[in-house]
Amino acid sequence: MTVVDDHRQGGDDGSLRAPLLLHSLSALREVIFACLDISGARTVVEVGGEDGVFTRDLLAWVEKVGGKLYCVDPQPSDKLVELCSGSEAAELTIGRSPQALEDLEQADVYLLDGDHNYHTVKGELETIERNSQDGEGMPLVFVHDVGWPCGRRDQYYSPESLPPEAVHPHAYDRGVIPESSGVVEGGFRGAGEFAVALEEGGEANGVLTAVEDFLEGHADLALARIPCVFGLGVVYRTSSPEGRSVGEFLRLYDGNPLLERLEANRLALYLRVLELQDDIASLRTQIASLFTQMESFALQHRDAATENRALWARNVELEAHLKLLRDEAANLLASRALTLAERLAKLRGSKGLSRDRLRAAVEGKQPA
Repeated sequence: MTVVDDHRQGGDDGSLRAPLLLHSLSALREVIFACLDISGARTVVEVGGEDGVFTRDLLAWVEKVGGKLYCVDPQPSDKLVELCSGSEAAELTIGRSPQALEDLEQADVYLLDGDHNYHTVKGELETIERNSQDGEGMPLVFVHDVGWPCGRRDQYYSPESLPPEAVHPHAYDRGVIPESSGVVEGGFRGAGEFAVALEEGGEANGVLTAVEDFLEGHADLALARIPCVFGLGVVYRTSSPEGRSVGEFLRLYDGNPLLERLEANRLALYLRVLELQDDIASLRTQIASLFTQMESFALQHRDAATENRALWARNVELEAHLKLLRDEAANLLASRALTLAERLAKLRGSKGLSRDRLRAAVEGKQPA
């Protein structure tokens, strides 16, 4: 299983060490190497070397037994290229499986961990079988990702390289969870690195389905399924002593319910980590939005403050003008009151003042 995993377990010193999610075949090294020893293998083909994590272990093993390791990868990493070029016991083939397997000599053991979809895996098994027809029969084959999520659902790293009829409707931006046969927002996903089929199950869908369909009509072949680390399938021949010995060794692991429970718990915990990660991303988006709103409010507040200062200055100006008007009104009223008082004083000295003459004097008119 190739996984985009940015989560790592931190050491006491704050360093980043092992990946949080086990996904490499190296996690199953003890089982795999025991089978290699039992089968008496010398030559091994690894399809899908990724960063060479398990390739390094395989190379050490073939060097110990005097064998040969063939790596097949369409886009090998720098680490894988460096690893294979640094040993005479390793040979790197840059190409896409299953076509790349056609040009390789038959090996004793195959480890298939490339593109995790029905068309690719079934094609790999059929190519291995064709190459073995002139030899001693089907070799020992390890097939990764026979468990969830790829066991019954295709995953595509390069859907455009497959025949259109072999590709199910798929999405790069959706994820999967064990509780749903469809796709969801969030969940287990490839972050743009790979696509998943929109529906789980059905014909020609998934790695385990490809293995089971290949085994139909092969009475001398059996499948052991180790239900952990995304599931490891082991195809072996029951017609050979070495194959029967491998089957006997794998009996304890095959469909082990304890391993199934541990795998279910492991996946549930990792999906919870992804859920929390998505929550954090959502909160960061919300916080960024709040900061944008705060900046906008600050700009508006600054504009409002500027306008408020202008209004305050205008208010001061208007209040000064109002005071001036009030003073002028007071002066006018005082002047009018003085004139009225003077007229009344004059009238007090007059005798025989009629009401009409008094009114006219108050109003400043000449009597008739």
